[in-house]
Amino acid sequence: MASIVFAFVVLVPLLGFFVGPITLKVYDAGHRVHVVCTVSSAHSSADSSRSLKGVGSSTSQVVLETSDCGTLVQSWGVSRDNEDELARDVIEGERYRLNAGEGSFTMRAFLNTIRQAVYVKSFEPVRTR
Repeated sequence: MASIVFAFVVLVPLLGFFVGPITLKVYDAGHRVHVVCTVSSAHSSADSSRSLKGVGSSTSQVVLETSDCGTLVQSWGVSRDNEDELARDVIEGERYRLNAGEGSFTMRAFLNTIRQAVYVKSFEPVRTR
């Protein structure tokens, strides 16, 4: 009985913590969706990481706050040279078509709650005729 409790109390959360994000990234890479969201604001930002040895890196990104899709982040194609311009070119209140991973987009409310970024590969304004 103690081994079953150990499995649920220790092993299941550990697997979810380590295996879950990797599985989600792999799934997202093969399952893309195009969604339309209304962007309420956009700003440039830098995402930082650090290894156990203390070595870190910084990645430029554009954070998109939307009224209907939560917080979304684009880092593909974003550099220190263009991050401010990309964010400045976003028109608040406009609808944008975004290319997102299906798994992350489906789980976006949960991911936003635990402060995990939901990445989009691209975004462009929706053209109306």
